[in-house]
Amino acid sequence: MRAEEIVKFASGAAVTWPLLPHDGTPAGLFHYCCRREMWRESRPWKRVGLVVTLLAWPVLIPILISFYTWHNGAGVRHRHRKSIARQMWEQTLVAVKDSTLPPWYYIFELHDDEKRSRSGEYLHRFETKRFAYEFLRRYDGGRPVPASRSTYFLSSKALFTERCREYGLSVVPILLQIQDGKVQGDTLSKATLPRTDLFFKLVRGTGGNGAERWVHLDGDRYQDVHGTTLGENELLQRFKMLSLKRRKGYVVQPRLVNRPDIADLSNGSLTTVRVVTCRNQQGEYEATHAAFRMAQGKTSVVDNFHAGGILSKVDLQTGELDRATDGAMALGPGTGWCEYHPDTGGRILGRKLPL
Repeated sequence: MRAEEIVKFASGAAVTWPLLPHDGTPAGLFHYCCRREMWRESRPWKRVGLVVTLLAWPVLIPILISFYTWHNGAGVRHRHRKSIARQMWEQTLVAVKDSTLPPWYYIFELHDDEKRSRSGEYLHRFETKRFAYEFLRRYDGGRPVPASRSTYFLSSKALFTERCREYGLSVVPILLQIQDGKVQGDTLSKATLPRTDLFFKLVRGTGGNGAERWVHLDGDRYQDVHGTTLGENELLQRFKMLSLKRRKGYVVQPRLVNRPDIADLSNGSLTTVRVVTCRNQQGEYEATHAAFRMAQGKTSVVDNFHAGGILSKVDLQTGELDRATDGAMALGPGTGWCEYHPDTGGRILGRKLPL
């Protein structure tokens, strides 16, 4: 098994084992409820596998600690002056105490003593995605509510565009939609590409997977970030072949560019702001957090974490940026925390976003 697969399975064993007690804190109760519900949903054969994995922890934990320390230990030692031996010991402690496995020791930066003192309060991705989000979708004020079509609209870039237009919201137009090797809609017999920079991405995709940027050169020629140049017919055929080969839908949109006053906060790819909203006690919606995402690296065309992008907290009142990080994703030392953009040298810390 790959290390990532071992982590995923071991994490499942840790979080679904229903007999682990909780300490009475809100976070402890949440972890306990999540374990209980996920255990109840597990089929008998999976329960056996989870129990076996749990019993194998004395073997799995040292393997995972060695693997992730090898990828991240030197960077943490350099930046935080914490020895490799100390990092490995702390990973063991949080694994035993909070069922927090080595990758999250680095992702949550639990090598920071203050953060590690609250390690039990961190929620894991499989807890939020499978439990918390599902609860919020199904219940409102403690009462069950019917499934909303909003989730369906959010999963499709094409449907999301339509939804935004229905509500009068600005949205990037879709020039072409391609499915099963064919251009959809009225453009089927007259599909052409406009003489402008284009952005090509999956209708249903995450992490920036499958995204391509094609810059219009002259005439009907376009070029991607790797220097490949194609004519209009060749490029359109490429889009169709990718859709047919991967059996996935794609959309073609005009490429957006950054404002001149923040152009030095990116490698040339579009930067975006992620805003988190929630419903408050009065039943109204409010923004609670915001983050500014920036692409880095010569060939990256998206600012997603999974593509190596970095992210900075945004002050909701002033628009001021904090330091940025790539989160390391636990598979390498990564960029760490930076006050300047790694590629351009543009200042991040203290910078105020326009508008």
